[in-house]
Amino acid sequence: MATLSDIALADDLGQFEIKEIYGATHQLLQEMQQAKAEAFPGRINAMINHLKERLQGKAAYPLAVLLETSYLSIQHQLKKDWNSDLKQRQLYLYDNTIETYRGRIPSNVWNQVCLNYAETLVHTGRSIDAQAVLKEMVKDENDPSYQRLNGEFGWTLIFYSTFLPVKAERLSALEKALDLFKTAKNDIKDEKGQALYDERIKLAENMIEQLGDVDPVKLAQQPEPTEDEQRYLDWCAEQQLFLNSGNDIEPDTMAKRDLPLRIQNNAFLGNFLDSLTHEFTAMRRSLYLALNSEEVADDHKMDGDNTRYTKRNEDLKQVYRQAYTLFDKMALLLNQTMQLGVEEPRVNFQRIWFEEEDLKKPLKPFVQNTKNDALKALYWLSKEVYGYEKSDEQSLFVKKALHIRNRIDNSYLQVVEKAEPFEKENARAQSHHITEAELERMTLAMSQKARNGMMYLQFALAIGKK
Repeated sequence: MATLSDIALADDLGQFEIKEIYGATHQLLQEMQQAKAEAFPGRINAMINHLKERLQGKAAYPLAVLLETSYLSIQHQLKKDWNSDLKQRQLYLYDNTIETYRGRIPSNVWNQVCLNYAETLVHTGRSIDAQAVLKEMVKDENDPSYQRLNGEFGWTLIFYSTFLPVKAERLSALEKALDLFKTAKNDIKDEKGQALYDERIKLAENMIEQLGDVDPVKLAQQPEPTEDEQRYLDWCAEQQLFLNSGNDIEPDTMAKRDLPLRIQNNAFLGNFLDSLTHEFTAMRRSLYLALNSEEVADDHKMDGDNTRYTKRNEDLKQVYRQAYTLFDKMALLLNQTMQLGVEEPRVNFQRIWFEEEDLKKPLKPFVQNTKNDALKALYWLSKEVYGYEKSDEQSLFVKKALHIRNRIDNSYLQVVEKAEPFEKENARAQSHHITEAELERMTLAMSQKARNGMMYLQFALAIGKK
C-alpha cells in the first residue's frame, strides 16, 4: 500500500487510485493547517490539479474543488490579508460550484459543498447568505454533512448575533443557536462532531450569560391581516424577505413585519433610508404579485410559439432591474454616511470600495481598515453580485446575472416555456432567451440579495455609529 510520501513525491500520480490521492491530499492539508507550512512544497497543488483532471465531467469533481478551497483557505490565513486574491478565488469556486452542479451530483457531495461554503461565508460576515446556502441542502439523515445542518444554522446565528444592536434580539439569536446545537449533537453520529457541538453549546451559554439582564421588546399591535395579506406575509417570511432580524432567527414568530433601522438627527439621511426601505418593500410586493399572478398571454402569441408574452414576465423583469438599482442606492447612502465625497454620477455598488472608483486600485481606507464586519459583509456581497476583480474568471452565477441584466436594460430578453437545443445558426437569438423557471429563480435570488444587502447596510450603520 502506498504511503503518504510515496504519493506526495511521485512523478506519475496516474499510478495511484483516485481515493489514495484524495486521502493523501486531505492528510497533507491537515498537516499544513497545524504546521503553517507545506511538508512537500508545491505538491498539494499538483495533486489537486491531477484529481481535477481525472474527475473532470464526473459527479465527484466537486470533491476536488473542495480540496482546492481548503488549500486556498489555509494559504489565505497565512497571508493575513482579509481581501486576498486567495480568498476571492475560494469564494469564486464555491459560488461557481453551487450554480453549476445544483441538482446534478449525489446528495452527499452536494451537502458537503453547501456545508463548506456556508462555513466560509460566515467568516466573511455574510451569515444571512450562509443560511440561504444551508437551506439548499438535500435531506439525507444518513449523510454526515446533513446531520450537521441544524448545528451549522446555529453557527450562523452566533455570528449574526454580533450584528444585532438590541439585547433582546441578540438573546433571541443566541437561544435559538443553543437549541440548534443541542439538536445537532443528537443528530450527529461521530464523537468528534459531538465534541465540536459540546464546545459550541458552552460558547452560546457563555454569550447568553454575558448579556446579563435583558428587557423584552414590545412590538406595537398590528391589525388582523386579511386572508390574502396573511398569505403574502407568510410568503415573505418563508423567502426571508422581511427587513427584520427576527426573519433570520425565527421566521414563524415575530418576524412577519418590517422593523427597519432609523437614522436619527439627520433629516436627509433618515429620509434617504426611509425611501430605500419603501422602494424595497414595493419591489417585494411586486415580486409576490408577479409570481402569483395568472399567466394571461398577449394577443400576438402565435400557435406553437415557445415564447411566453405575459405581463407577469414583464413584471419579473422590472423587479430584476430594480434589485440592481437598490444596490447602487445602497452605495449612495454609504457615500453620504461615510462622507466618502464621491460625485454622485460615479457612485455604484461595484466600484465605491476602490480608490478613484477604479477596480484596479487599492481599497479605500474606510473598508480596508475597518473592524466593522457588517460593512465587510456588504463588500463581499458586491463581489457575488458583480464579480471578483482579483479572479481570472467569474462564476456562472455572476455571468448569468449580469447577462440577464444587460439583455433587459440594453436589448431584449425573451421568455420561453422550455430550454431549446443549441442551434449554431440560431445562437444569437438564443442568447436572448431565458426559461420562465430560470427568470423566476434568478429574480427571487437577486431580490433576496438586495434584502440581505439592506440588512448588512443597516447593521453597518448601527455598528459604525456605536
